[in-house]
Amino acid sequence: MTQTVLELKNVSKSYSLAPGSSKEAQGRRAAIDNISLTLSAGQIYGFAGLNGAGKTTSIKAALGLIRPDCGSIELFGEAIDAAAFNKIGFCPEKPVFYETLTANEIVDFSGKLLGIVADDTRKKYILERVGLYEDRHKRVGAFSKGMQQRLGIACAMLHDPALYILDEPASGLDPLGRRLIKDILKELKQAGKTVFFSTHIISDITEICDKIAIIHKGRILFEGSVDEFCPEHKNGEERFVRIVQDYDRKALSAGAEEA
Repeated sequence: MTQTVLELKNVSKSYSLAPGSSKEAQGRRAAIDNISLTLSAGQIYGFAGLNGAGKTTSIKAALGLIRPDCGSIELFGEAIDAAAFNKIGFCPEKPVFYETLTANEIVDFSGKLLGIVADDTRKKYILERVGLYEDRHKRVGAFSKGMQQRLGIACAMLHDPALYILDEPASGLDPLGRRLIKDILKELKQAGKTVFFSTHIISDITEICDKIAIIHKGRILFEGSVDEFCPEHKNGEERFVRIVQDYDRKALSAGAEEA
C-alpha cells in the first residue's frame, strides 16, 4: 500500500484586509479556501497557479509555519510536529542568506541548524549537483539570484530528507538552470524521495510530474495525473488557461445573478 506523505483536508486560511482591524470592521480575504490535496510517497507533485493564487500560503500551512483557520494537515500520517521536520527539505521561493558568508559556510551553518555535521563528501556532492562547487569559496552576496536559488536547494538536500517541499524552485533561473533543477527532481524520485513543488511554469509540471493540482484564487480547481490534466500531452498551458478562465467566467456570472 502506497504511503500518504502529505495530506491537506478542507484547509482554509484568511487574512484581515487591514492589519490589526477587526473582522467586522474591515472583513477578511481568503488566501486558501477549503483546499484538499494528497501526496503519495515516491511522487513528483506539481502545484501550479498564477501569482497570488495561494501556493505559498498552502506550503506555509503544510509546514506548520502558519495555522489554518480550519481543516487538518498530516505529514507522514501524523499531525505536524517538530520530529516531522527532520524528514523534510524545504526551500522558499526567495531564500535569504548572510551575504558575507561563502556557499561552503552557508551549508555548514544549515547543518548546524539541522543539528548535523555537514560531512565534506556530502557537501561536495550537493554543491556539485547544483553547479556551485567551483564557487564554494565565494561570498553569497556576489551570487546572482539564480545561484542563490540553487544554493537554497543544496541546503534542502543536505540531510537527505524523505520529502522535499520547494516553493517556485525554478524562480530566477535561466533555461540551463531550470533544466538542472528538473534533472535533480527526477533523480530524487529515482532515489525514492517525494517532491512537492509549486510553479507557474506549466511546461515544467507536464514534463516531470506524476500528479498535479491547479490552484486559483485560493481554490483547487483540478487535482489528478498529468494524463488526466493534459491527455496525450497536448498543450498544457492552454489547458491551464482554459480551467482558470472557465472558473472566472462562472464566478462572474454567479456574481451578476446575485446582484
